[in-house]
Amino acid sequence: MKKLLGLVLSLVLAVSLCMTGCSGGGETGQTGGGTDAQKTDEGSAQAQDTQKDTEQLNIFFATAFMTVPYAAPMNTAMEEYAKENNINLQMVDGEGDSQKQLDQIKNAVTQGVDGIIYWPADAASTIPVVNYLAECGVPYVVLNSKVDASVQDKVPAYVGLDYEMAGGISGDLALDYLKDGGNVVVVEGVMGTEAQIGYLKGFEDKIAQNDKIKVLAKQSAEWDTAKAMKIMEDYITTFGEEIDLVYSEDDGMYQGIAAALSDAGLSDKIKCVCNGQLQFVLDQIQSGVLLGASSQDPSVEGRTGIEVMHKVIMGEEVPEWTKIDCRLITPDNVNEFNGW
Repeated sequence: MKKLLGLVLSLVLAVSLCMTGCSGGGETGQTGGGTDAQKTDEGSAQAQDTQKDTEQLNIFFATAFMTVPYAAPMNTAMEEYAKENNINLQMVDGEGDSQKQLDQIKNAVTQGVDGIIYWPADAASTIPVVNYLAECGVPYVVLNSKVDASVQDKVPAYVGLDYEMAGGISGDLALDYLKDGGNVVVVEGVMGTEAQIGYLKGFEDKIAQNDKIKVLAKQSAEWDTAKAMKIMEDYITTFGEEIDLVYSEDDGMYQGIAAALSDAGLSDKIKCVCNGQLQFVLDQIQSGVLLGASSQDPSVEGRTGIEVMHKVIMGEEVPEWTKIDCRLITPDNVNEFNGW
């Protein structure tokens, strides 16, 4: 009987050990299953990242000035980058109207876009646009012109020139040319834009160092070649050969100014300085007609703008301000620059 009881107890103990072993194996299996599930999740995440990299992105470019000369090479450079990087780029012309730009941006958000590039019409009218962009949840970048100071802290990234520095480069040229003083007339861009404000301040701060330099007149041609030509014709009628120097805030307007001076036979008597590197400007510098200019490459700005937007969409860190290169162009180094 004792032998039988002992045999039973042995069997019970064996079964108990077996069940314990099976139970332990089950737990190990569950742990292994958890690891496999984690690997599967990681694989899915990687697959999603890969898909994000290969899917076509939709970027919306709200430009304030589609028809100004500077915009053409900028747009082309952006389109080339978009094609190279599987991006669907949609461009619309705000025609210098901030309300129209806001409506265009709202429509783009409703349709669904991955990013928005915003070239403001003027700083003062940017407040409602920036407030909307900051609230809509779509990544965005501001290009070419800064927004109003009251909403600047809401802008994740800005791409553009240091216009005040550029204006100062042109101002140095004027200061050097007018050592004994002289009279200056100015042809400005669209009033209230970052470019117009900075170009003028940088220039005027420099020439103010010589109290014998006098600004006879300032007038806006709104970045338009034909308007600049008409303004220069009026300046010639009003002041004639009293003018010693003309300051054009951009290269497109300088074309009109140069035409007016040429028609009046004053190209050799009235000198000019400007900002920008239109091929016409480079040719004029090389021939000695134009004293010099500060550089600004629209192709570089356009490509940089969409590249920064692309990085923001992909979650990469970018500087708050990506500055476009700006240097003095003179007859000595003009061959180092690409015209457009």
